[in-house]
Amino acid sequence: MSMQSLNQLVARSIIDPGVVQAFHAGKIGEVLAELEFSPEMRADLVDLRAQTWAEFAVLAYRAVRTAEQPVRRIELPSPAEGLLPDVSRSDEQQAA
Repeated sequence: MSMQSLNQLVARSIIDPGVVQAFHAGKIGEVLAELEFSPEMRADLVDLRAQTWAEFAVLAYRAVRTAEQPVRRIELPSPAEGLLPDVSRSDEQQAA
């Protein structure tokens, strides 16, 4: 949801000069509160330090992307592994 909210923020900044003005006035948190960022993400975005709006948008994208990367799943073996006969092993046993 954060990436969608970030897209809305950037799109809004194109048509609403108040977003960029809020950024330069140090009040970007007020604008972020209007979007569906989690409280933790909103705090992280408010803490970003950037000189320009474009720099802020890039840093915000990186922060949101990092936060939204899925946790790598642990790959477990199949429950059926070991229950089915292993064809290669059964051939070896017959040859011996």
